[in-house]
Amino acid sequence: MSERRPRPRHVADESLLLTHAALVGLTPLIPIPLLDDAVKAAIERRLVRQLAALHGVSLSDDAVSALANDPGDGLLLGVAKGIVTFPFKLIFRKLFIVAEVKRASDEASLCYHRGLLLDLAFASRAVAPVGPKPPAEVRAAVERACAEVSVSPLGRVIGGVFEGSKGALEAVGRDLLARIGAGRRAPTRASVDDAVEAGAAAERRVASLVERLRAAVATVPESHFIALEDRFEAALGVPLDRPATG
Repeated sequence: MSERRPRPRHVADESLLLTHAALVGLTPLIPIPLLDDAVKAAIERRLVRQLAALHGVSLSDDAVSALANDPGDGLLLGVAKGIVTFPFKLIFRKLFIVAEVKRASDEASLCYHRGLLLDLAFASRAVAPVGPKPPAEVRAAVERACAEVSVSPLGRVIGGVFEGSKGALEAVGRDLLARIGAGRRAPTRASVDDAVEAGAAAERRVASLVERLRAAVATVPESHFIALEDRFEAALGVPLDRPATG
């Protein structure tokens, strides 16, 4: 019998998933409480929108938020209370002085796994409005699969990439924070979304990091991703389109 391979590993040459995983990996290194979570939520919303568009699925803002597990605007209100008096120069001095590489790599790995499964769900037409499963149920199935199949194998190899790429991480992170704080005002949902959009589209620093991550992902056994798919399909309760190879 031929071995099935996860469809998402063939989407956009993985660049979409790896770019967002790299950006999510930056967020634990942002030294501002709540802002790190707000930036992470914006990155995950963007990933959901991009994956849906790739498969021709139109989602409402509420559906995007449900699939991204978005905490909502209340998070940024908490950021605003503390950040208006927090000088961005000080932020830049402290950024990445102590790099939480382990946490960063774990977050990047989790983002990649979530992206794989969401991409599979969209490819299988499993997500409402084109499929049978409401967005919140799809997200719950994603979380269950990621809890039951450890994301650590990929996290370890991503950690090796991040350890060797601290300069690139710092440069991208500084650029991201500079965009968020360009007007020296408390960040809004729109300003964070705009900064993430610019960061995802950016230049050589992100592209170089993505290429290193691509090589790292290739070292993880295919059986790991097949097991992840199995658990997701079981948790979702609908058959998924899993093309065979060989």
